[in-house]
Amino acid sequence: MSIRNGIVLFLALSTLALLVGCGSSSPSAQAPPSGGFSNSNLNGTYVFSISGTDINSTTSSFFSMVGTLSADGNGNITGGSVDINDPNIGGVFLAQAVAANKYSITKDGRGTGTLATPEGNFGVDFVLTSNGHGLITRYDRLGSGSGTLDLQGSTAQSSLQSLAFSLSGVDSSLASLLGSVGAVTLDASGNVTTGTQDFNDGGSSAGIADLNLVVPGSSVVLTSSTSGTAVLSTSSIFGTLHFDVWVVDSTHLKLIETDASGPVLSGDAFTQQTTIPAGQLAFTLSGQDSSGNALVAGGLATSDGSGNLTSGIEDFNDGGTAASQPTFTGTCTFTAGRCLLALTGFSNGAAQSFQFAAYPSSGGIQLLEVDSFGLMQGAAYVQSATSFAASEGYGLNLSGENSGGEVDDIAEFQAGSPSSSPNLTPGILDENDLGSPLAPVPFSGTYTPDPNADGRGSITVPTINTAAGTLNLEYYVVDSSTILFIDVDSSQVGLGTFQQQSASSVTPGAAQPAVSMIRPVVRAHSAVRRK
Repeated sequence: MSIRNGIVLFLALSTLALLVGCGSSSPSAQAPPSGGFSNSNLNGTYVFSISGTDINSTTSSFFSMVGTLSADGNGNITGGSVDINDPNIGGVFLAQAVAANKYSITKDGRGTGTLATPEGNFGVDFVLTSNGHGLITRYDRLGSGSGTLDLQGSTAQSSLQSLAFSLSGVDSSLASLLGSVGAVTLDASGNVTTGTQDFNDGGSSAGIADLNLVVPGSSVVLTSSTSGTAVLSTSSIFGTLHFDVWVVDSTHLKLIETDASGPVLSGDAFTQQTTIPAGQLAFTLSGQDSSGNALVAGGLATSDGSGNLTSGIEDFNDGGTAASQPTFTGTCTFTAGRCLLALTGFSNGAAQSFQFAAYPSSGGIQLLEVDSFGLMQGAAYVQSATSFAASEGYGLNLSGENSGGEVDDIAEFQAGSPSSSPNLTPGILDENDLGSPLAPVPFSGTYTPDPNADGRGSITVPTINTAAGTLNLEYYVVDSSTILFIDVDSSQVGLGTFQQQSASSVTPGAAQPAVSMIRPVVRAHSAVRRK
């Protein structure tokens, strides 16, 4: 199948109820070697974020949801509150109550449930990597999307001194992909004292890059130890943007735009860092090329500690055409915590003189393309291992696009030794193909590390009953428990992560995984298939 030209975006949610009762043909869940999961592993108040594509019989739009849900560890969702920004159902809905409902978690960490709100019920499908973190997708017939689930901690205003942020969505036309990154320094009251913001609208940053945030007027203010608001104001066409803020912990915030008109944006903010550390970096990016084709890229590069990159290797999938750039380099120019990264030998299907705004943070180096050759957005992470742990269970999220539109996957599997084949088994994959949830299917395949053991490798999952058929992935190890990947199939463009599972308990405020955000590849559709 061919990939349709158009706009690519990122983010998603999931719900379920539709996968329960698939009959004896469904594969059996296998507990990971580190121990089995149960309903007790979802216990407490969690911050969740999901974005992707919302649909009805004739229209669709990008949507985003950010909020909290409370679970009692006995299979009951006891409440919560969520903001929904979804033009397809009427716009912005703030502080929507999450009603009491049920959830169910199998011993492999996969779970299902329903987020019941006044604006509708959202089915979700998720996989837990611990009591404190999970990957989540929307799993119903009215949309699809991807995101994360994190046990909520708390923080004080005084702990938020400098933040780097990454936001993605669509502009006010609702038909053009919009990305933004930036950084702020805050005073004791949360007012921005200095700040910079970059935008890329539909593949160009002309006139909207390296903008100063308006001071006074911009802020990140907590109204409690777990939530607050943010205002990002520039003298650009985007003017003043308002956000609600949810605290994950003292180093990590979730944001969603609350303006009734204008762009639809959501994302993450992390504690800002001022330099790109020395060492090898693993990265993934998603977006679109200059023609509007869906695009993902990933790879490795070596940082000299001053922001300059050497020994880079890039893999990309541009509209279903996959290739590799065996060598790229980069030169970084720092100004007040912002790095302008100029790349040589990089490609989005065509070699260009690419430039990225780069903001180092505790959640990775936030990256946004700021030239006029397309839009790529994502993050790079300092690599601390070149292989992932064998004889362990892993939870996986994939978000992408095929000929039917957005596709989102949740899976769980066990990783064996590289010398065994298959060495990813046994496992189960759940897929939502733009509002067409499929029955769970077996997930088993082979991963093959690069011969030079650099943390890069390939994964093949054959004869899987998904819209993509066989899954072919290129992966990049961040640490022994966190792996990034891109989908290099000709019929599907996507990216995601898989993370090691542990059923042991954690406490609120515990350190989150190195990769704490998901950037799905989603199109801003003007029309959809009829089901």
